[in-house]
Amino acid sequence: MLRRRAWWCVVLLGCLAAVVPSPASARSHRPSLPDRFAPLSTWTRTATVRQRPAGRAIALLRYCSDDTSQATVVGADRDSYRRLTLSRFDEEASTGLIAPDGTRVLLLDSVNAPGDRRGARLVDLRTGAVRHVRLTRWHSNVGAGPQLLAWSYDGRYVAYAVPAPPPADGTAAGSYEDGRPIRDLVLLDLRTGVSTRYPKIRPVRAAAFAPDGRLAAQVRQQALLVTTHGVVRGRIALPAGQELAGPAAWSPDGALLATTAATGAGSTSAVGVGFVRAPGAHRPVPEPVAAGSLLGWRGADRVLVARDLRIDEVSLTDRRIRTANRWPVHDAPICDLHLAIGLVRQATIRSATEPDRGATPLWPLAAAGAVALALAVLATVLLLRRRRRLLRSRR
Repeated sequence: MLRRRAWWCVVLLGCLAAVVPSPASARSHRPSLPDRFAPLSTWTRTATVRQRPAGRAIALLRYCSDDTSQATVVGADRDSYRRLTLSRFDEEASTGLIAPDGTRVLLLDSVNAPGDRRGARLVDLRTGAVRHVRLTRWHSNVGAGPQLLAWSYDGRYVAYAVPAPPPADGTAAGSYEDGRPIRDLVLLDLRTGVSTRYPKIRPVRAAAFAPDGRLAAQVRQQALLVTTHGVVRGRIALPAGQELAGPAAWSPDGALLATTAATGAGSTSAVGVGFVRAPGAHRPVPEPVAAGSLLGWRGADRVLVARDLRIDEVSLTDRRIRTANRWPVHDAPICDLHLAIGLVRQATIRSATEPDRGATPLWPLAAAGAVALALAVLATVLLLRRRRRLLRSRR
């Protein structure tokens, strides 16, 4: 009797091991970037950060197609994927910015929110907690909205831009410059929740924080060096037709600013990256990187650029190129990508494993059901055999 029970225990444990997915790769203290991103899943629903928080993230990306737009964070310690939504009604998030340390994401409210009340949601990736952040009031006569620009390395400040007040004559043409809506610089202090608007710093187009806290805000063809109190401490001339290369523009040593011809941070088009020297710096200015959009720095002389469905690490000294990450070829490709710029400097490159999406896929449920049915049938057969033996023995 004991042998039969032990045999049943072994069978049951073996069946459970066969259908329960194995845990994701172990967490590590040093962040890492997977050598490939997983495609948008169609068989397994990806859990939201609120439902199953997975810790700090190395990347914030967006899958796009004609009928799909899904914002997702990718784990910095393991191959976890979690969706970002704006509400309990599962409304998909749109524009977002990831903190340099990968622990938080700031998302703009839905475009359906009233213009002068539109705020943002601060999502803690470690706990799933969401905090509503009020933005400064604004109004646009051309349908323009706010833009998230850059996040300080200490995690306290976020630079964003809001439409400038409509001109006195109310014409649409007066709200544009060079084909873009005119916007003012705003600094949000996440510690206090207070936004301070600087109408003299306009039209702002891009911005980036240096590791030491300096903010470079582009106004026309100059990068203004601005303190967190809105005081302009210097200016850097930018090459014609170039703009700051998004929130990762500053080099880790603060000596260089990266520029690009692309419009908008997170662009995945291959347009090239140039460099200008910061005031007081003496290091040589590197030659431009021929193609790619800047995603981050791996050191003072190595950059990560997005190009042709991959991320390349390019040395600015000997021009060597190493592919750090590849993107999936899918009906819903990655159309927008931001890295946690404070983490990628120290990150390793890990071999991607089966993604942990935080939700149970369909095939284990089906397999578990099949195993349960098989066990029930087997138990019924054994029970019937036992009853027959008992009846025979009584005769």
